[in-house]
Amino acid sequence: MAWSLRTPFTSARARAWQRRASIEGELLYVAIGDSAAQGIGARGLDRGYVGLLAGRLARHTGRTVRVMNLSRYGARLDDALDRQLPLLAELSPDLVTVAIGANDMAAFDEVRFTEQFARLVDALPPHAIVADLPCFHVGAREADAARASHIIAELVRSRGLAFAPLHRVTERRRGWG
Repeated sequence: MAWSLRTPFTSARARAWQRRASIEGELLYVAIGDSAAQGIGARGLDRGYVGLLAGRLARHTGRTVRVMNLSRYGARLDDALDRQLPLLAELSPDLVTVAIGANDMAAFDEVRFTEQFARLVDALPPHAIVADLPCFHVGAREADAARASHIIAELVRSRGLAFAPLHRVTERRRGWG
């Protein structure tokens, strides 16, 4: 399955990541996720977490890094399972990061979320790094995000994958501004 943009509604950021994927590298970094992985809100591709991590990987290894950012703006778990994982299955990445699930909080169903996230982590290579959800700080979505983050942490750790505690880190940044 070739990685291509098939809709006229694809964001400029996604098109920029697709162009970036054509740049060869000695190492391959694949990102699975939603708009956070796209770097929406950051000033450029290299200012979001995927770009920052790719830069750090290049500096620490002294090798060039090809980035295939399979993420999609607004993606939910079903998108990761149906669209992003099949593309990952065709690759042999040196690094995989996964940060998805925040968009699923609009209609959180704990049983469905757990089943889908379990399917996701079961399909990942053993060297993948998986983040839980960011802190929403207030309201019902925060309670759901905290519960979902706990589910993610348990699933990731039970499979022996690396866990990135995004919820805890973003929770510490409470307050105005």
